[in-house]
Amino acid sequence: MLPVEVTVGTRGWRERLKQTFLVTFPALLLCLALDFVGGGVLGKNFEMIATSYPLLLVILPGLSDLRGNVFGAMASRMTTALHLGKIRGILDREVTTNVSMAIGSSKIPLIVLWVAGAIKLGFSHSAFIVLLIVIASAIVIGLLLGYSTAVITIFPYRWGADPDMIAAPLITSVADVITIPTLVYLIFFYEDHEAAFYAFTALMIVLFVLLIFLSDYKKEHVRAFKEVTGVLTILALIEIFSGSTLESYSDVISKAIILSVMYPSILDSVGNFASIAAATTSTRLNLSGKSALRNREFYLDVSALLLLTPIIGFLTNYIAVHVTSLIGYHAALIWPFILGYPLLVVANMAIGVFIAYLSHRFNIDPDNVAIPTVTTISDVMGTLFVVLLAKMMVGA
Repeated sequence: MLPVEVTVGTRGWRERLKQTFLVTFPALLLCLALDFVGGGVLGKNFEMIATSYPLLLVILPGLSDLRGNVFGAMASRMTTALHLGKIRGILDREVTTNVSMAIGSSKIPLIVLWVAGAIKLGFSHSAFIVLLIVIASAIVIGLLLGYSTAVITIFPYRWGADPDMIAAPLITSVADVITIPTLVYLIFFYEDHEAAFYAFTALMIVLFVLLIFLSDYKKEHVRAFKEVTGVLTILALIEIFSGSTLESYSDVISKAIILSVMYPSILDSVGNFASIAAATTSTRLNLSGKSALRNREFYLDVSALLLLTPIIGFLTNYIAVHVTSLIGYHAALIWPFILGYPLLVVANMAIGVFIAYLSHRFNIDPDNVAIPTVTTISDVMGTLFVVLLAKMMVGA
């Protein structure tokens, strides 16, 4: 791609702080609130899932991350397309194509996650039901997330805001808030109405096939599909480590229930910070080439973002205390988490910038690989962080 001259990085420090605290901070705060919807559902049903459907715990981190990755990458691609004038409205066929491509690119990684979990815990009727739940949820959630991605990318762009600063974090959080409740709902749906559950799964497959026929795949879409699918399949293998760790230490985490409530928020918020860094780097590289990263103003933007980390970390723990109380458990502030959270974020943001730069250097579109890769790494590091905190709290 030929470098394009853009007016990126002409703001002063006060303007950067204003953008960070008036645009990015509210978006991250909304993400945090959304995450606790899923976190509350997970905390309340954690023991049931661990006992009756443990395979879901093995694939849960990868499943949540996969959806955030797919549609986070879609948001990054659409931001670039908006800058280049390729997308003008939500009903454009380009949007439909991106939605069907996003749903399709998640299928192989989902199967990889399921097979890995079934190998670990055994192939059984429960494992088969989990597979159907995953397939049905992937399609219905994919439709919701796909067009949500279009909305939260196109409208901010029209209003003069930078979609990279809000789209990826919002869509990954929307993915989390939808994913866990949908999985739990489908479990109850299957247990109460087995025949209707099978019919619903078949209907979702038919809708996905119809969406493919309404799409208009071009060479650039095929290339993006191959890149995203390949990267996500590799990342799914990495996510198996997160899921296996979560399932293996589920008994320890269940004794510190606040951590199961915080788990989606920790993974998502760390991934959000890292994805903002990756998306910003990706857009700059695609529009202006690697010379844009030598501009000191790029690093000032990142530095302004880092000011939010202690605030988000404290709020994550503070809100979790009250959510845990609402579902019937006692909880308190965890100071090792509050102090360690900013360091975890800094490490993952640095990884996000590096991955975007590295993929661009090797002629791979960073829009397709940077966000998925860095959020997966964030999941692994976040899961290890949660397990470490759980062992500290229960003395295991």
